[in-house]
Amino acid sequence: MREEGAAVRRRCAILVRRLTRATGLPAPFELAAFLAAYSKHFSGRPIELLALSPDEMPPGVCGLWLAMGGRDVIGFPAGAARTHRDHIVLHEVGHMLAGHRGVLDPSGPAALLPDLDPEMVRAVLGRSVYNDVQEREAELIASLILQRSLSRPPARPGSDDPVVERLRRALDD
Repeated sequence: MREEGAAVRRRCAILVRRLTRATGLPAPFELAAFLAAYSKHFSGRPIELLALSPDEMPPGVCGLWLAMGGRDVIGFPAGAARTHRDHIVLHEVGHMLAGHRGVLDPSGPAALLPDLDPEMVRAVLGRSVYNDVQEREAELIASLILQRSLSRPPARPGSDDPVVERLRRALDD
């Protein structure tokens, strides 16, 4: 079990290093800029964010990813604070980066997006549909991306103290 954990950490660190080299990380971290760079360098498909009400979220799911032919849609709770939303979205990006695939439940996307053509959906991932290794990988990838973004020097002029800048970004909703 310990060897498996070390292998997961190594794999995720390699994936995040490749991601960082290919796209860079915006400083300060801005989700929209990151998603645009990820989309351009990795998937070639735009990534759309979808704020979902509690009634729209499947039971037991905090975030979900719909891989569609021409785009990816990432759903998150509508009331989530910015930092929580960013982590949920990066978790789903972690699944994308790691090449995870979920089980397609035809009723799932139709319930969330009634106008959606079920044939357009290639894969659906919600936080309750994949195995433990995939979950750990996605969570670790999200954490590594955020950690790297916070360890970068601030890009804004006039921000002299990196600790103050990191705290401002962490607490800014």
